[in-house]
Amino acid sequence: MVIIPTEKRFDWKHPPIMLFILVLANVIIFFVYQKGDERTLSDALNRYETLEYFETEWPVYLNYLESSDVPEKVIVDYQLLYNQGQHQQLSFYMLSDFRFLDYLNAHWVTFQEPKKGDYWQDRKQIHQAFESTALYGFGLKPKDLGVTELVSYQFLHGSAMHLFGNMFFLIIFGFAVEAAIGHLRFLLFYLVSGIAGGVLFVMVNPYSPNALIGASGAISGVMAMYLGVFRFRKIEFFYWFFVFVGFIRAPALLVLPLYIANELYNYFTQMDSNVAFMAHTGGFVSGAILILTALLVDPKMLDEEYLAEDEVESPRQRDLDKVYKALGRFSFDTALNTLDDFINTYGNDFELLRVKYNLLNERGDPMRDAALIDLLKMEKLPLHQLAQVEALWLANDRLNEQMDNNEILQLGWRLSALPSLATAEHIFISLYSQGIKNETLSHFARKLSVSFGEREHEAKQIKYEKAAVEIYERCRRY
Repeated sequence: MVIIPTEKRFDWKHPPIMLFILVLANVIIFFVYQKGDERTLSDALNRYETLEYFETEWPVYLNYLESSDVPEKVIVDYQLLYNQGQHQQLSFYMLSDFRFLDYLNAHWVTFQEPKKGDYWQDRKQIHQAFESTALYGFGLKPKDLGVTELVSYQFLHGSAMHLFGNMFFLIIFGFAVEAAIGHLRFLLFYLVSGIAGGVLFVMVNPYSPNALIGASGAISGVMAMYLGVFRFRKIEFFYWFFVFVGFIRAPALLVLPLYIANELYNYFTQMDSNVAFMAHTGGFVSGAILILTALLVDPKMLDEEYLAEDEVESPRQRDLDKVYKALGRFSFDTALNTLDDFINTYGNDFELLRVKYNLLNERGDPMRDAALIDLLKMEKLPLHQLAQVEALWLANDRLNEQMDNNEILQLGWRLSALPSLATAEHIFISLYSQGIKNETLSHFARKLSVSFGEREHEAKQIKYEKAAVEIYERCRRY
């Protein structure tokens, strides 16, 4: 389930200074400070494996766990991993448990040192390598909780996708919250929400071997603050729930329980996930408490003028609201009728056409193909919507018979803007093999040639350039 607000736009009369600083700090830390972490950890693990220290230390680690009052379930889970041959995973857990090295030093007489290498020197260097990484130097470690790490973990990320996903939601929610409550209060509430998310994660996972990193707890707090700022104002949300995609207007605060319920549901149904759902939940609850408490203490805290700027609805917004209300009531017949009226009045809209297609498809209505073809024929779409168009085309083979060759060729032309040219190329080959060799297809071949050239695929660049010339010359002969 995805629900994000679309009510506000960037307003440079209220520059999001703290938001900009937070995003910049996260990006710089990941691409500069964390740059060597993955290589450092990989090298340390490989060295540990090459020196064959795992088998020597594994029995000692079990004794260490038993002496540390770790629940029996945790030990059983580790033994199961050992029986399954997951030795590298266990090595990672052992090396990231910094207290285990102290235990080794205190109990060195109870086990026989490995013969390979200079054991104590090598082991210390491997430990220092782990300790030198941002992940284990400043990540939040439930087994070794530090006050500083409750803040520092919020600025670390595990991958570029992890970073960009978090920054996307921070920007979407953050600029409006900062404009409404002020720069310093926004920064303070952001950090406190992240701390609360970290604390709840540690409380629920006190024996987790993994270090928690990421800004999602703090960002969850910002999301709750956004809803608290707008409270019972009706604002526009984009939603994606299974097959249903679209927009809806609803009182902001009513969405907060959905956020929290979604995180709790995910936590209890995705026990093996690496996502810190409890950190999200802690951030949500903290953000909600912070903003609502602040409003009780100082009811005039919010910039009401900023919040009210977009409240005057245009005729288009009022007509769109009729669609949202029908969808919210699950009155799908009414929703389809109002969708048609809206599209006839204001023209095609990709997201609304997608909603219309989903509704018709769920009902098995024969008109779904017409709605789908309208989607496929839309031009000047951004890449993420083009990717959806490609997926719809690939999932519906029957459209080959319902669209004429020129419409299919134009679709292939548009899809050639995607990073992968596989579908566009398949469309060209299909048309060419049917004997369709007109001037438009020649232009399409040249477009593919240029696109493959941009992707440094020289063989296909030459292939489609030759095809373009061949088709063009054939057209001139006939």
